[in-house]
Amino acid sequence: MVTIQMNDTPESAPSTPIQRIVVGTEGNSWIWSPDSWDLTHPADPRANLLENGVRLDCEIMNVKIDPTKTALVIIDMQNIGMNKALNPPSAPPMYKAEDAIIQYAIPAARELGLQIIWLNWGLTEDDLASIPPAEVRVFALEPNTEKVDYGLGDRLGDPDDPANFLKFGERPNLSKMPGTEIGEVVLEDGSRVNAGRVMMRGTWNAALHGPLAKAYEDGTTAPRPDVWIHQNRNSGLWNESTALSQYLKTEGIRTLLFSGVNTDQCVGSTLQDAHAQGYDTIFLKDGCRTDSPPYAKASYEFNCARSWGFLTSCRALAKAAGLKY
Repeated sequence: MVTIQMNDTPESAPSTPIQRIVVGTEGNSWIWSPDSWDLTHPADPRANLLENGVRLDCEIMNVKIDPTKTALVIIDMQNIGMNKALNPPSAPPMYKAEDAIIQYAIPAARELGLQIIWLNWGLTEDDLASIPPAEVRVFALEPNTEKVDYGLGDRLGDPDDPANFLKFGERPNLSKMPGTEIGEVVLEDGSRVNAGRVMMRGTWNAALHGPLAKAYEDGTTAPRPDVWIHQNRNSGLWNESTALSQYLKTEGIRTLLFSGVNTDQCVGSTLQDAHAQGYDTIFLKDGCRTDSPPYAKASYEFNCARSWGFLTSCRALAKAAGLKY
């Protein structure tokens, strides 16, 4: 569906500026105007719209969102990938995203009345019985190299020629196998804690990291309480029966602001599935990080700015809420 509405003039001429364009389908449409995209999903997009949305600065084109239909999704900011007691190699860049989420995104979401969703790995015994081998490989096998840009081939030869493929091989690290007991770990303050089984629900390793845990606890008593949703694949929306999918449908949430780790893995795969299922997807670039090379993050930001939705930041969200940014 595409509906073009011209400015009201006695006699519209070919040069009359376009006032707005409605695109989409019945029940799921956006409205373009010269200064922004309206993502508020009004019941009748052709009617005169009330100025009740929140304007959010984005790269290329700003958007207007309806807080009642919008959620801030914070993905996988868990001890297993961020707590120094487990010495995760990917942790340092993740702390920058954590800071932006705590300082800007969460206060802004609370001020605007957005739903905050904490989407985290949290496996059950049934999940372990059905987890696919590709997921196990990601967690429990590691390349025999310190390089992080493998997959691009030998720079001195044709990267598409099999003779130039970089073949380091992989080694199993069964201590990272989902469901494996981690055992006791020593925290920074010298105390000890049972870390539990890898990524299993209710364990210390699957709990939120540091100050994020307090932010979640505070949010459970907010006027619009935070929710914690478990995932058992990289994407929280890999099918229409996932807990996240069911929650979004039940609550009538249409617009998703994405943050968390890793940009090009769990965050990115959930965002792409959300985009394919018709949700409005907005990527908070300072609220996402990855341990992949810089081009991986840049690729997601490039595509989110144009193809998969919109690109903004936690600071821009704070600005939209009237907070210091």
